[in-house]
Amino acid sequence: MSLSAFYILICVAVMAAVRLLGAPEFSVLVCVAAVLVAILGVPHGGLDHWTGRRLLATRFRDSWWMMFFPGYLAVGVAVAVSWFVFPLATVIGFFLLSAWHFGREDQHRIAKKSEGLRSSRMLEHLSAIALGGLVIWIPALVRAEEMTWMLRMIVPSKDPGAVEQIVFFTRSIAVVLCPVALVAGLLQRNRESQDLNAWVPLATAGIAASAPILVSFTAYFCLWHSILGLSRLRSQEGLKGPEFVASILPLSLMAVSGVIAAGWFFRQSLGTSSIGANSLGTMPESLQTLFIGLSAIAVPHLLLHEWAGLARRASYRPETQS
Repeated sequence: MSLSAFYILICVAVMAAVRLLGAPEFSVLVCVAAVLVAILGVPHGGLDHWTGRRLLATRFRDSWWMMFFPGYLAVGVAVAVSWFVFPLATVIGFFLLSAWHFGREDQHRIAKKSEGLRSSRMLEHLSAIALGGLVIWIPALVRAEEMTWMLRMIVPSKDPGAVEQIVFFTRSIAVVLCPVALVAGLLQRNRESQDLNAWVPLATAGIAASAPILVSFTAYFCLWHSILGLSRLRSQEGLKGPEFVASILPLSLMAVSGVIAAGWFFRQSLGTSSIGANSLGTMPESLQTLFIGLSAIAVPHLLLHEWAGLARRASYRPETQS
């Protein structure tokens, strides 16, 4: 409840600030996003070896890491290469996988509350993609020009029409999934009428429609999804708050140091830029490399956590039947 209240207040405050003061310069948004991702997002994925150990150690004992790290890295390398070979399919697939992972994290949160409710597995995954992807689908519909501008800096394609195709397909998917998200959100609201968590999709849709894409995505990813994932990981590992903070602190410090070093390099090389037609194509290629690298880490992360969810449900099944 406290996390959902905090996130909703942040969304309302950001929407009000953007309406009254306007959007900050793009360079400022990049800096804030990078710092928040370093502090919260990197530990959220950087502790995946804990999950891998929990899944593999019972079968492979002390050799679990020989199975985990090569497989994890192989998936990441394949994703990075696919950006250059199949940019259209890779970006659309990454959007869908990210939306699915975001939605599944929320569904894990409410799993205990809805144990008595049965739903189709297909509908469960469809609603996850629809609700979890609001931070993608809403901007695709109402901030298409901004999305096109950002993708032109990121997508490594020599085809000038590739980005327009990506935005077109994303908008087409959004047209289908936004009504699904509306229905799923209303059903969730009915189930959790006294729970502030039921208002999170509405807050996400609001900030995604009214704030710059980098702002809305950073707020959702860092201040909701990553904190929710870290909280669940702490519970699974049975760690107390101070112990868990001590575990993630080195990752955050290293990531923040990397952000500072990268920021200094960008400032020395090209300076700052802001959103607008005159700044198209001025983002350094290093930022493109950073984004592709982060996406390459994200895909094995979300696949690993879905595997962990399947394993957890399978382990509960015998207890339920006995």
